[in-house]
Amino acid sequence: MTLTPERSAPASGVITDRLNLDAVSAAEMDALIGQSRLPDWAEDFPQPTDLDAARQLFEQGLHTAANALATRLIRERETGEVVGSIGFLLLPEDGDVEVSYSVVPSRRKRGYATEALISLARLALDDPTVSRVLAHTDEENTASQELLLTAGFIPLEIPGLGLAFALLRDQLPAASPEAAAK
Repeated sequence: MTLTPERSAPASGVITDRLNLDAVSAAEMDALIGQSRLPDWAEDFPQPTDLDAARQLFEQGLHTAANALATRLIRERETGEVVGSIGFLLLPEDGDVEVSYSVVPSRRKRGYATEALISLARLALDDPTVSRVLAHTDEENTASQELLLTAGFIPLEIPGLGLAFALLRDQLPAASPEAAAK
């Protein structure tokens, strides 16, 4: 990946075995909100959920690189292409943050969403103001439910808004030896 002055490597980036989770730059946020494409985006990125999340996160000011819980693009390290997004919908409230994520269809079933979710949940739960990470999904979205269970989330009984899941600090899956060494 070539870095340009407009797209420099953010200090708040998260590196996993196969992914970079970089805070969304101003140029990338502009492209998402304006629904234009950048050359380093996978052919099927962004998805409608990425566009909706970008608008919502921009409006709430949660897109800035200075925020550890910033919106992030999921970038394949091997190709340098953006293949999804992940981020938190609100700042911590009563110790809770809610995560939202999306991986493009062309890169699904590779474990990218699980890898990104565990890494970002670990980052959030390292923040002393965060005691649990929440996620919601539709009852029909069995793939998302399986992902959340694989990442260590447990189902919650909360009426409305589909199915709810939570991950507490002591429920985090162990980091892989490769990730711990970085």
